[in-house]
Amino acid sequence: MGVVGGGLLGLDIAYELAQQGVKVSVYEADKRLGGLAGSTKIGGVAVDRYYHAVTTTDDKVVSLAESLGLSIRWRPLGVGFYHDGQRCSMSTPVEVLRFPGLRLDDKARLAAFVLACGRIKDAEALDEQPIEAWARKLSGNRLWERLWAPLLDSKFDGHYDDLPATYLWSRMRRTAGTRSKGGREVMGAIEGGYQALVDRLADRIRSLGGEVHTSTPVRHIPASASGAAIGVVTDAGLQAHDTVVTTQLRPNLKGLLADELEHALGPDPLRYMGIVCLVARVKQSVSPYYAINITDRRVPITSVVETTHAVDPEWVDGHLIYVPKYVRSTNPILERSSEDITDEFLGHVQTLFPDFRREDVIASQVARTTVAEPVHVASVANRIPPVFAAPGLAVASSARVHPNIVHGQAIAGVAEHVAGEVLARLTTDNTQQRSAA
Repeated sequence: MGVVGGGLLGLDIAYELAQQGVKVSVYEADKRLGGLAGSTKIGGVAVDRYYHAVTTTDDKVVSLAESLGLSIRWRPLGVGFYHDGQRCSMSTPVEVLRFPGLRLDDKARLAAFVLACGRIKDAEALDEQPIEAWARKLSGNRLWERLWAPLLDSKFDGHYDDLPATYLWSRMRRTAGTRSKGGREVMGAIEGGYQALVDRLADRIRSLGGEVHTSTPVRHIPASASGAAIGVVTDAGLQAHDTVVTTQLRPNLKGLLADELEHALGPDPLRYMGIVCLVARVKQSVSPYYAINITDRRVPITSVVETTHAVDPEWVDGHLIYVPKYVRSTNPILERSSEDITDEFLGHVQTLFPDFRREDVIASQVARTTVAEPVHVASVANRIPPVFAAPGLAVASSARVHPNIVHGQAIAGVAEHVAGEVLARLTTDNTQQRSAA
């Protein structure tokens, strides 16, 4: 069994299979495991390359971390908004009622909207409904124009007209599930970050007889004359496998698959967002909130996230702020220098938090990728194709989290599902081989 990709998804799939006695080999192109969930060093200190958190409803992640001997630090957190040039807290139901950007009837509609999302259990019908028409009907025109539209503009770089209602429904359900009885959000941080989680997974896979190869890019996934995947080609040559699991999003599979396998996948119905994210270690706390939502689009970033409200500042020798901007793959910011991006993004931080001082920045880094997150659009066929699109080839990626949004819990769910499909296929194949013998 070959698994292409040593991120959280690939390693979790490999671990699930290795526990069932399957001999697995994981291939990761980078020298470190983790992918988008991995760490980087800033000023000599290891920190998450992108921001991550664990919520109280993330039972799969919590269970996995604890089974690997990792502790989770839980903290009640604050959430803020920047609206019409004003910063305000939205951490509790009382603070929501005080939010200056909405009238009292808008706030009543917002509360009713959140409750309505909680009552909807089956999202299939929402996939057929465009998000704007659905949100306007359920929460009113002003709430759409003052809240949802600018937040979606921030998240999707201005291109959100083709989204299904599922996106907003899923976001509301996840947010509601993270709140304590007092109404505040509670989030956790894994000691050592997701990097510690993936490193422990790799150790367990090896202890179960599997292999985890880093600095080993897969150059090609070839097919037999009958159109079945036969293994992976690395710089060392063909590594034969009866089954290959890929964890890349479709744009990253271009040129990797044999023509027969590419054809078997069919057209890709999704589009994708990239991200540009400044991460900075600073001497003191910048924001009173874990994250601030920005509805004032004069500040053209997605958020400012201070993860050391959950992460212990002693773990990273300071405080950590992440300044993300989700972008379309054609956005020219992806080609700008890190120096320009750093200067601009720190300026936006100063706009939101005037007490922030640039001289407090210990070290910083800009991370970017053109393909970070899949976008499912409304009324599209083949949104989530079968795991086995071709014989011997299982396709797994964060595109399979739908109707959830991308987070660790959803990725763990995909890993569980894909591993189950692979095991079922292996069992069927073995039964057929014994019958033929």
